[in-house]
Amino acid sequence: MAEINLTVEMRERTMEPAQLLMTPTMRKELKSLSPVERASGSSVSKTGTDIAAHMKRFGQEEWQAVCERIQDAAEYIQELEAGRHQQEMQAQKIFANMQDEIAAANARALAAERMLQEVQHRATNVVKTLEDRLQAAEDRAREAEDWLTRISEAVRSNLSFP
Repeated sequence: MAEINLTVEMRERTMEPAQLLMTPTMRKELKSLSPVERASGSSVSKTGTDIAAHMKRFGQEEWQAVCERIQDAAEYIQELEAGRHQQEMQAQKIFANMQDEIAAANARALAAERMLQEVQHRATNVVKTLEDRLQAAEDRAREAEDWLTRISEAVRSNLSFP
C-alpha cells in the first residue's frame, strides 16, 4: 500500500489588509479547519488507513461546515474585492476630475497671461503715444518761444521806447 505524507505547517506572516479585517472568531475557525492532528513535530505522516480513519472521524457535517466556511470566505473576499474596485473607480474619477480642473486652471492662467500681455502692449502704446504728443507739444512750445523772442526783439529794435 502506498504511503501518503501530509504536512501542515503554521507560519507566522505579516498581516495583510484582508487579515486585518478578520475577527478573532474568524481566525479561530480558520485555524480549526485543519483536520491534521499534531504529533511530536509540525508534520504528521499518515498511511492510507490512517487517513480513511481520520476522514471517518471528520464526518459529512464537518466537511459541509468547511465548505460553508470556504464559501463564506470566498464571498467575503469578493466583497472586499468589490469594495476595492469601487474605491479604485472613485479614485480614478477623482484623478480624472483633478486632471480636468488642472487643465482648466492652466487654460485660465494662459488666458490671463495673454490678457496681461495685451494690456502691457496697450499700455506701452499709450505711453509711446503720450510721449510722442509730449515731444510734439514741447517742440511747438520751443517754436512758439522762439517766435515770441523774435517778435520781442523786433519790437524792441524797431520801436524805441524811452
